[in-house]
Order: sequence, then C-alpha cells, then structure tokens
Amino acid sequence: MSRDEASMQILRKVVIDGLLMCGLVLCIMASREFLEPFQRGFFCLDESLMFPYKGDTVTTPTLRLVGLLLPSVAFLICEWALLRKEHDDQRCLGVRIPAWLRGFYCTIASFGLGYCFVELATDIAKITIGRPRPHFFDVCQPSIDCQSAEWQNRYIQSHEYTCTGPMAHKFREMRLSFLSGHSAVAAYTMVYFALYLEKRMVWKTTRILRHILQFVALMLSWFTALSRVSDFKHHWSDVLAGYSLGLSIAIVVVSFFLIFNAIQYLFYLHVLFA
Repeated sequence: MSRDEASMQILRKVVIDGLLMCGLVLCIMASREFLEPFQRGFFCLDESLMFPYKGDTVTTPTLRLVGLLLPSVAFLICEWALLRKEHDDQRCLGVRIPAWLRGFYCTIASFGLGYCFVELATDIAKITIGRPRPHFFDVCQPSIDCQSAEWQNRYIQSHEYTCTGPMAHKFREMRLSFLSGHSAVAAYTMVYFALYLEKRMVWKTTRILRHILQFVALMLSWFTALSRVSDFKHHWSDVLAGYSLGLSIAIVVVSFFLIFNAIQYLFYLHVLFA
C-alpha cells in the first residue's frame, strides 16, 4: 500500500468517526429539544412525590467537566508515557503521526462513543417512562384539591389536572426522574477511567497510586449518585438503574476498546510494512 493510500485511509476513518459522533450528538440534542416525556399521572397520597425542591449538589456542568476532562487528561498522559519512545514512519499527508497520538485518538474516540451511548440511552428512558421526580408536588402544584374525597384513593391522569406552580421552566424536567442521568454519566466516566488505569497505568512504581486514583474516581461517581437521592431529584430506584446503565456500558465499551486497539495496531503494522 502506498503512502498516499495509507493517508487516505486514515483521513477517511477520522472523517467517518467525526460524522458518526456528530450524528449521535444531534440525536441527543433533538431528543431533548423536540420530544416530550410521557405524561404520567399520580396518586394524591403518594408520599414519594412530596419532597421539597432543592438545587443540585453536583451541577450538570460540573458533572460533564469533571467526567470528561479528568479521564481525557489521564488518557493523554498515559498514552504519551507508554508510547513516546515508539518510533515508526507512520505518516498522513506527509506529517508524521506519533504512536502516542494514535493511541490517544483511539482511546478518546472509544470513550466519547460510549459517552454518547449513555446520554442517548438515558434520554430514551426518561422520555419513554416520564416518571415524576420526588419534588413533583412542590414544582407542579396540581390544580386539584387533594383533600377532597373526589381525588383520593384513585389514579389521577394527566388530562385531569394542570400545573400551577411558579417554576414553569421546570415542568418538563419534573417528569424525567427515571433513570438518573447524573448517576449514569458518573458511573460510565469514572468506571471507564478506573478500568483504563488498570490496563494502561502499568509502571511498577505506580501500583498504589493507580489504586488510589481508581478509588477516588469510583467514590466521585458514588457520591454523585447518592447526592441525587439527598437532593430529592430522583427515587433510589432511578439512581440504581442509572448507575447500572453507566457501569454496564463502561464495561462493554472498554472490552470492545481492547479488541479495537489490537485491530488498529495490526492495521498500522500492515500500512507500515506493506
């Protein structure tokens, strides 16, 4: 295979990866912009919906900043440390591509793909189920009188009431309890990070440091998940489901990533010696 053909293959792969990733991001944005959650009703005596509205202990920007930035920095450092001494003649359009940069690209692409899967799977669950959050009554303030015998001991459907609360911008969000997106994202990013460190942070003198970093990462995800219950944003079952989703996708993506890395390595060897 000529160098020009190798360059075209690399560029084609990067472009296709970018387009697919952009497509997933657009799907996530569209689901949040255009799809309305299922309008679930309630029971007047449902104590699980009577909690007060509170702010987030872990805000969404903080969740995404830490969840994406911390692993990304670790990927860059580890791949550079492991592969900086690898020298080959792999080039794209005449520019030499270091082995550590290729390793970082493969890792971050796999990580980003799994992250999009988590976000999209979470949105599908939230919109399909439409479960009210624990602060539903505080935010919605239904137009019916729950003290009246007419509304007690029966399921009140969505068309039988309207929300009269002052926080109208929260009306959509109050129906997105199942499953916990914070828990899913925290579990995915931190479990992926911990598993990555186990595979790639392999220096003998860093074993204890590796385990400490893994423990810190898992505790960050654990704290985030528990805070969703104490903030009255989710029911405990929502958090359990969200954490399980993120954990499962992290394990699956890391497993396929190892296979993907092996295939990539063989591909680069083929290009180099063809």
